[in-house]
Amino acid sequence: MKKVTATILLLIVAFSAAYPQSTAWKRDRNSVFGGIGYNFFMGELGGGKKDAAHFFGIRDVDLASTRPAMQVGYRYRILEPLSARASFTYCRIYGDDSESANIYRKARNLNFRSDLFQFGATIDYYFVKEKAISRFGAFQSVSQWRQRISAYVFTGIGAVHFKPKGELDGSWYDLQPLCTEGQGSGVTLKVVDENGNTITIKTESKPYKLWAATVPIGLGVKYRLNPKMALSLEIANHYTTTDYIDDVSSDYYFNYEQEGVQPPSDLTPKFADRHFDVDNNGELVDASAPYKSGHMRRGNSGYNDAYLVTMICFHYKLSENILPQRKPKYY
Repeated sequence: MKKVTATILLLIVAFSAAYPQSTAWKRDRNSVFGGIGYNFFMGELGGGKKDAAHFFGIRDVDLASTRPAMQVGYRYRILEPLSARASFTYCRIYGDDSESANIYRKARNLNFRSDLFQFGATIDYYFVKEKAISRFGAFQSVSQWRQRISAYVFTGIGAVHFKPKGELDGSWYDLQPLCTEGQGSGVTLKVVDENGNTITIKTESKPYKLWAATVPIGLGVKYRLNPKMALSLEIANHYTTTDYIDDVSSDYYFNYEQEGVQPPSDLTPKFADRHFDVDNNGELVDASAPYKSGHMRRGNSGYNDAYLVTMICFHYKLSENILPQRKPKYY
């Protein structure tokens, strides 16, 4: 009898110890977070020494072009390793060919800045799971440090609003209404390039839209300070469905050269082509003439724009029941 009693007691103790661990994540379902960080734009303008990089493109990062970013959001744990987040992100993005180390980007001589407002939803998968920890202190033994660390990958979808501006003589101007690549004219050009080939350039009948979809793909590491608070560091590349965040996408196009077609503004030619020539010594000199339509590439329409965001966030766990609980009825 004593052996049976002891066995039952051991089972009760073991079950009691295991049960909170297996369900502890359910008491950490709701949390809010906010963070600050920086971003780098990966499109046509600015960049490093080499040609434009795509996907994660770390080699193309130019520290002079990094700008601040901020984020707030709400997280809900669906399963122990799986969470859903809704967030709002603000970024100031920037690109300037004059700050690039690539001589041909410098020669193009274009620049832009834009405020990005992004609304998004992501799914986080914790390949290093979050663990329940003691409420005593943020720093204890090395083994407890490991208990506090988790790591995750995430992706999702969102909508982003942008509005590119270009700088000229110390003032900033909205670029979309200027139709610097012929957008809005709806004219189809047939031009002959330097090799004698006929190129057809078809322009859009309307200016590009200032909203786009975005898909973030990223990696994060989280450190739990205590059962209610945590810090995270994450990096994500945000791929978009537009190539006009920087107002640059395809070929040089001058709609004011076409008979019967006038530019929408006197500023259009000033922002459409600001290039320098490159002499035999690799130095920049004033351009001898504007580029002809279709004779030089202004951008690369084969890749849409993206922006890389690094963020440090503070997380705070909400109470277990953030919604009013329905009281039972008695009859």
